[in-house]
Amino acid sequence: MNPHQRALTMDRRNTPRVSAIITVYNEQQWIRSAVESLLNQSLADIEVLVLDDGSDDDTPAILDSFDDDRLKIVRCGRLGRAAALAQAVKLATGRYIANLDADDEAYPDRLAAQAEFLDSHPDHAWVGGGEDREDTQRDEHYVRLYPETDEAIRRMAVKCIPYCHSAITFRRDVLDEGLNYDPKQPFLIDFEFFLRVATKHKVANLQIPVVKRRAHAKSFFQRSFSVSAQNKELSRLCRVARRQFGLPTWMECYPLARTVYPMLPNRLKNGLRKSLGLGETAVPESKTCPPRRVKHN
Repeated sequence: MNPHQRALTMDRRNTPRVSAIITVYNEQQWIRSAVESLLNQSLADIEVLVLDDGSDDDTPAILDSFDDDRLKIVRCGRLGRAAALAQAVKLATGRYIANLDADDEAYPDRLAAQAEFLDSHPDHAWVGGGEDREDTQRDEHYVRLYPETDEAIRRMAVKCIPYCHSAITFRRDVLDEGLNYDPKQPFLIDFEFFLRVATKHKVANLQIPVVKRRAHAKSFFQRSFSVSAQNKELSRLCRVARRQFGLPTWMECYPLARTVYPMLPNRLKNGLRKSLGLGETAVPESKTCPPRRVKHN
């Protein structure tokens, strides 16, 4: 065995069970709590790979202050969100890859629960989970659960995004099929990737909140694209979902309705989301949703 083969063998032997990836650009307010939430997971067999996408605030210094061998920091200049996600996936070495946005936090048992699910469901390539969502734009705080089963998730994909990107974990093996984030996708990068994965594999969502998610005006999505552009692309991808998943033609009415949704009052939006199948439970003011402990069999 030559040195290169020996190195590859050692790499496989030392492969972590989960690689948690964060791509970050100027998130000095949140990046410490995001990284800490991953390093403090109940599952220890992980690597945390942070790709710093050219930050010029205090983010690099905050990242350098950590002292944990499981944390890997990659700096590669300004790539942009889509290219940074694709590069992080390529660099991840774990059997499973979990995404966490830089302004969110993972609850302690998130990675253990999702790795356990994928271990016991070899026909599934992707698993998400619920979110404890603090939405300062709508002044709302609620727990949102997404559809659980593959069939229900596919049907919801015609109506709206059927998972939380900060709560997804997928098999690294999908890279061998040429599946990864598209570096050229301008936005809704994760939804476009999801549709290609779900075309070939089963998907699921755990019915517990696994992340604390912050929805705010300074997030990448909100600060980068207009509401009209977001809804136009979302409508297009929902139509793609209907065709790819072989769903009835009448369901085209849902993507068309995306043009009306932004104009609705927030109270009506809340009711409409629930009617679409999104399970939302309001969290009382001044309270936070506690991390949910997962019972392992």
